[in-house]
Amino acid sequence: MAFEKIAYIDKFPLTSSLSNEKAINWNVIGMKKFRIYDSLLVVSTTDRDGFWSFYNINDLSFKGKFIKAGQGPNEFSMAPDIRTSRFYTEDNMLFIDIYDFQTGKIYKMNANQSLRKNELDMSIKKDSLPSFIFDFAVIKDNLYYCREINKDQTQQIRYLRFNGKKEIPNTFKILNQAFVEKGEDFNLLSTITKESPKGDRIVEAPIYLHQINIYSSDGKWGKTICVGKADDIGDLEDKISWTRIYTHGGVCTYDKFFGVLFVNEDIRTMQTKRKTLPTIQLFTWDGKPLAELKLNRFVSTFDIDLTNGYLYALDIEDVLYKYDIRNILDKIKI
Repeated sequence: MAFEKIAYIDKFPLTSSLSNEKAINWNVIGMKKFRIYDSLLVVSTTDRDGFWSFYNINDLSFKGKFIKAGQGPNEFSMAPDIRTSRFYTEDNMLFIDIYDFQTGKIYKMNANQSLRKNELDMSIKKDSLPSFIFDFAVIKDNLYYCREINKDQTQQIRYLRFNGKKEIPNTFKILNQAFVEKGEDFNLLSTITKESPKGDRIVEAPIYLHQINIYSSDGKWGKTICVGKADDIGDLEDKISWTRIYTHGGVCTYDKFFGVLFVNEDIRTMQTKRKTLPTIQLFTWDGKPLAELKLNRFVSTFDIDLTNGYLYALDIEDVLYKYDIRNILDKIKI
């Protein structure tokens, strides 16, 4: 599952072992994922009275919680994916486009008004998308990246949906060729996918393959990079499931670069007792390596506060830690 030419990466210009982290001392129960946007830290939890909680990133003061569980208007049966939701500024206001996996609807949340009134300000933006899309991203208004499983559950089909019409660009067709044998686990094809803030690039980090695919959202450009040896789907199928390597565990995107959480642990060890400490790999949007950050904890998700120069990381015990990476960001000139 790669483009024709693979750019192999032997080493990073900068490698740094992170330490001296500070645990965030707050009372957040059921934390699952989080996002940092400007001065806000938005946390996804299991709280059915408000799946998303908003905090000020500077002093961690609580600002409000929204998106309730239920079947009524503006309610969700399960917490929407905060990582695939689109955060953007429009007319000096923060908006969030949220996809409801079960209904196929996209909601537009006015975060500023919601926080000001302490009441959810949200409306339906689009109600005609397919439900249960395997992977999804809002590129820009009326342009959506989608990925669905075919009827045989042997392939994952990427496509763009623009003004209600379905289109499969050439780079998408190349990646769509990857398949597993019928009856095999289709998650061997799964990737963690994220669009750039500008919407012009998409990055896919497979969860069982070492290679990473970067391509333009218009389908005219694509590149595969790989730290280590590239994997073949057929070789993975031949392995006993619990010996397969879980490679990538998260992707975060920024204006000038993106970061990937590299796990590098076999499935059996992941499910019993972890041994290999993960790293965060930073790349430019052209696929050039920037830095490798070696973590001292078993982290499940992360994000970077670029304004203040801190890396936030949630470990497998659901404790949020804060690392000072200002010196690293200065060195890579980001």
